Amino acid sequence: MFVQTSSKSTKTTGDTATTVIREMRSDNISFKDPDTHEGTGYYIAGSNESGLKQSLSQLTEQSARVQSSGKLTSTLRATTTIDTSKPKSDLTTFMKQRTNVIHGSEYVYDADLSSNGDYVFVQKVADGEILTAAGQVHLFVNKEKQLTGYTQTYVANVKTLREKAVTISEKKALVALYQYNQVSSSSRIVWAKLGYSRLLKLKDSSVYVPTWIFAVRSKNSSNVSLHRINAFTGSSMKNSNSATTSSLDTTAGMVWNIVE
Repeated sequence: MFVQTSSKSTKTTGDTATTVIREMRSDNISFKDPDTHEGTGYYIAGSNESGLKQSLSQLTEQSARVQSSGKLTSTLRATTTIDTSKPKSDLTTFMKQRTNVIHGSEYVYDADLSSNGDYVFVQKVADGEILTAAGQVHLFVNKEKQLTGYTQTYVANVKTLREKAVTISEKKALVALYQYNQVSSSSRIVWAKLGYSRLLKLKDSSVYVPTWIFAVRSKNSSNVSLHRINAFTGSSMKNSNSATTSSLDTTAGMVWNIVE
């Protein structure tokens, strides 16, 4: 997890943020009181080649293949019953078995990104998790509560590029979101998460940066859009495609494929 530290903001900066928060309330934007503590994180790099293909032989009781994009797709030959009222325990047990999932112990369950039938594990890196499509396992459970298969992406050869640096607080990121006109009047901030997302893609590797990601629901709509704020600089990380999905339940696994 990202380490939280006490905020060292000046009084002027704090007063400005408080004023903007008040303006957001006046615009009927609903959200929980944001955390005011700063944290720390790294610039990290990882290979664009997942390396999953080289480890396929360790998997058993499943039909698995790796696509040209590096994503692994698996169909299980023997299904496993999952307690969908509390799926984390059963799915974590499955993930940690090396004959089930390659590098499975390097992922953790994320309830916010999961939906009925599509349970998401995110890859742990440095002091956080990758919250985009680059490092995720999606486990598929049918209506009979049977785990039938999964897809996997993985960032290999992860390394930190610089010394740990300070990240902005959730409050400052929320203010930036508003100032970049990424949240409209009468909207609702459904949730906010701090994790890693891709900043730059090079030929053989990519650079990831701590990122505040906000799920925003517009007025009179079930649509939820995801927006990214660079947690080092406070700048908007614009999406190249629309990050809107038809409902919050389908946010997991759809939107994360396009927020980079």
